[in-house]
Amino acid sequence: MFEKVEATIQKTLVPIANKVDNNAYLTAIKKGMVVMTPVLLLGSIAAIFPSIPEFIQTQGVVNWFETYGYIFSILSKVSLGLVGLYAVLSISYFLSESYKLYTVGSMMLSAIAFLIVSMDVDDNGNIVASYLDSKGLFTAIFIAIISVKIYQFFTVHKLVIKMPEGVPDFVSSSFELITPTAAIGVIFIVIRAVTDQLSGGVLLPQVVMDVLAPAIGSLDSLWVLYFVLVLRLVFWFFGIHSAVLSPILSPILVQYLSENIAAHEAGEPLKHVITGGAMSAFANFTGSGVTIGLVLAMLFSRSLRYKKVGAVAILPTLFGINEPVLFGVPIILNPVLMIPFIFGGAFVGILPMIAMKIGLLNYPIFDPPYVPVFVEGFLTGFDWRSIIIQLVQVGLSFMLYLPFFKVLEKQELDQEEKNKEEKHSFVISEEDEAYLTDIDF
Repeated sequence: MFEKVEATIQKTLVPIANKVDNNAYLTAIKKGMVVMTPVLLLGSIAAIFPSIPEFIQTQGVVNWFETYGYIFSILSKVSLGLVGLYAVLSISYFLSESYKLYTVGSMMLSAIAFLIVSMDVDDNGNIVASYLDSKGLFTAIFIAIISVKIYQFFTVHKLVIKMPEGVPDFVSSSFELITPTAAIGVIFIVIRAVTDQLSGGVLLPQVVMDVLAPAIGSLDSLWVLYFVLVLRLVFWFFGIHSAVLSPILSPILVQYLSENIAAHEAGEPLKHVITGGAMSAFANFTGSGVTIGLVLAMLFSRSLRYKKVGAVAILPTLFGINEPVLFGVPIILNPVLMIPFIFGGAFVGILPMIAMKIGLLNYPIFDPPYVPVFVEGFLTGFDWRSIIIQLVQVGLSFMLYLPFFKVLEKQELDQEEKNKEEKHSFVISEEDEAYLTDIDF
């Protein structure tokens, strides 16, 4: 039965994963989202620091924040407030790199296109940048792809101005951008005008958000989130890195974090239980599949091999790295551990989000850098109760993995006993020994 399931997965999921990995658009989106990690970290820190006077209520601290607190507002505006602009720049960079185009030029073209459809001007001529933040994120993704494709079209069909030999490369590349820049200016100003006309003045990013709202909002559903976690673990179980889902998940997680931070700064209720930080700290607690329970079971195993694997895996596990378990036990393609890893791991991983929904845990407002478990969970929402929730995860993980591990342990103990017997047995067979005894030396 397992062989049939494996064969089905190999025919369906593996080709899909390979296509995703080889798709230039999805790869550019994935890389572009990863590059924005420092921006998200800066924005998260900027949102957290203004809360310090609530905990340290000395007059000096309060006065300092009243005088210089605007610094953190500036940091928030130039990080999370422009995340859409950063996304269009980073995605266009990686996509143009795969097409071997002039990367700086591609970034400039995509930025121009994005600003045309996303930026507004008030009656006084001041720029209104309301859609340069996470609300423009999905528009930024589409525009980065379209802009680079337009640039590629002009390059491939030689619709660019070529300078004579001997002209410096940066000058030549600049002149090549003239025609695609003009084309992108015309195309996107027309898109802007048509959108304004049809929507009654609503900008394109808001139109895109309205269209994608059902799909984007669905990840906040615990049932949908559980399905996503199961799907990620299915990929892992069959040896496919779950990063194949990053082009779909990362933009949503970035938007959720930005919206939670904005709500936190405004003193409004937070809406989203899942962000990149929550995914790492809770859903992937101690690694994909929440494998801490399996590691603990191995540490106390009577099997010498599993005890060694547990000893090697325990330290990386405390930093959320469980490759030693995935490949050392192994979990990958191990039918005995399929159920606890995929379905049990997703169940244990979603528990903190359930706790958030019922008010037992703060919603996430921070994506921590690489720090040990428990610390990461605390930093995600700055709630000491996360430690209790994660201790519950440890206990549940242990109970889920233990009965299945006992099956593996028995198999391994039988094999170790068999190896021990073979080691102490005669090197030659009884027949050969009798033959040698009969020989007269």
